[in-house]
Amino acid sequence: MWLYGDKKKVFLIGLFIILISASFWGSSRYPSLDNKATMGGDIRLEDGLSFEVALQVEDDFPVYKKVAYSTINWMSTNRQGMTFGLLIAGAIFTLLQLLSKKGFKNSYANTVLGVFIGAPLGVCVNCAAPIAKGLHDSGARLETTLATMFSSPTLNVVVVTMVFSIFPFYIAVLKLGTTFFFLLVVIPLLCRYVFASETLKSVEASACMLVDSSALKPDKAWSTAVIETAQDYFRNLWYIVKTTVPLMLLAGFLGTLVVTLLPLDSFAGVSLTLWGMLAVALIGVFLPCPIAFDIIVASALLTIGVPVAYVMALLITLGTYSIYPLMIIWKSVSPKVALTLLLVVALLGMGAGLIAEHINGLEMQQMLDAFDQEFSSP
Repeated sequence: MWLYGDKKKVFLIGLFIILISASFWGSSRYPSLDNKATMGGDIRLEDGLSFEVALQVEDDFPVYKKVAYSTINWMSTNRQGMTFGLLIAGAIFTLLQLLSKKGFKNSYANTVLGVFIGAPLGVCVNCAAPIAKGLHDSGARLETTLATMFSSPTLNVVVVTMVFSIFPFYIAVLKLGTTFFFLLVVIPLLCRYVFASETLKSVEASACMLVDSSALKPDKAWSTAVIETAQDYFRNLWYIVKTTVPLMLLAGFLGTLVVTLLPLDSFAGVSLTLWGMLAVALIGVFLPCPIAFDIIVASALLTIGVPVAYVMALLITLGTYSIYPLMIIWKSVSPKVALTLLLVVALLGMGAGLIAEHINGLEMQQMLDAFDQEFSSP
């Protein structure tokens, strides 16, 4: 049974979550995703990691100026999603502090719960990182925290629709299949066996935050409940802001530095090798890109002739993880969890890339065989 703290406070913070989510989804997120869905491969790759260009980056700029301008553009692109992420993170933190039960005994059930929380959020993994921190620090199970963060940028209905509408069917199926495998198989197994100590700590933290029902005051006035809820919320929001925003700025700078020194379209002239696959996967898992940026960039790279294996690797790694959630998890959970997730996502990207290259080769061979039969027959 899910036991509550002050029910009036639960109602108020729950209502706030609904209102702010509806406002973000209706006025910003889903209209924005619809616009991105119409872009396809029509994007200037020299814009770095941004959809919006607040400051124009010229080719003759020195590197430091390109990085500075691109960082500002990245912040402009992510401002709405990050604002929503911070506001929701504070609200979820406040809500879970009022709940005496924050998960299930079954690791898989906690993972599924995280997927159901994250999939509708519609924010990139960077904006989902503060939400994950709020979940973790308020006593949510580690499986729920990770599944929420990873499902938000990968299982949004518009994002999935974009993948199937832009890419060949086998790439779309491979992308979705890899995502489900990561979320529903890899995450529970990692939390149960590799992250066992961290998972246990999240269980113990949840137990320590149980609400003392004897201390509740069910007859508390609504005015008092409003004041106390606001105080709790702004205290928690400030905690999330001061512990995540500096890391966000650092992540934006590091990401734009990497993509300025090594533009993604430079892979168009690189031959397919195992070392090349590793480099592409690690770069993809490092860059803090906005939601759907992975899809549009991968489409553009496929159009200009980048090998299918590289495109597939980027489609898996870009947007699923980045340096920003790595830093958040490093500080909030443990360095082992942060680095293991980076390695796992990179390996999944490499594996999916090799499978995609093999399937592409089979399809090309079938086309050549059909062509030969067509023109060799009398």
